[in-house]
Amino acid sequence: MSRDPARAATQFFGGRVCLDFANTLDWRTSDEPQELIPDYASWLAWSERRGTLPQAAIRKLKPRAASREAEATLQQAYALRRDIWSVSDALRGGGHAELRLVNQMLSAAPRQPELMRQDRGYRHALAGTDINEPLWPVLWSLTALLASDDSRRIGCCEAEGCGWFFVDESPNRTRRWCSSEVCGNRERARRAYAKRKGST
Repeated sequence: MSRDPARAATQFFGGRVCLDFANTLDWRTSDEPQELIPDYASWLAWSERRGTLPQAAIRKLKPRAASREAEATLQQAYALRRDIWSVSDALRGGGHAELRLVNQMLSAAPRQPELMRQDRGYRHALAGTDINEPLWPVLWSLTALLASDDSRRIGCCEAEGCGWFFVDESPNRTRRWCSSEVCGNRERARRAYAKRKGST
């Protein structure tokens, strides 16, 4: 994560769509968290960068970004994001996920559509006709994560103030940072400085 919101919004270290969405509150555990998707338009931009919606769907949804319906679904997204934090913290601590909100949202979501090719990847073939569409790939990603063994590999960055989640795919589950180059380097420098200061 970065103190530059524009840069942070392009950094995807979670390894799964749902965890990257959880990380859209930068510096989550600090005294000054930074919102990376403050409005629906920003959410569409994030969805485009993360590749969760077809470009045609994004074009159709953009004119509705300032509507009351868009604000309402953004609030649902924030609620889901908080739930992903709670679920992730519970699972990485050896506990059990509370599934009430997840199952409630699943009951209101459609079935997963077919996949389509776009650029060098694949997207759900969403049409851009429902204002809630940016929410669904996040929800489907979360259910896939919870239903897999990767649910036991969720980690959280140890850097002070970060709070970003990731799937730890290291062989011995020793990953400590959302990014070794970003948080890892900064935290190592911070600890080295504190050690030098303490020895003087």
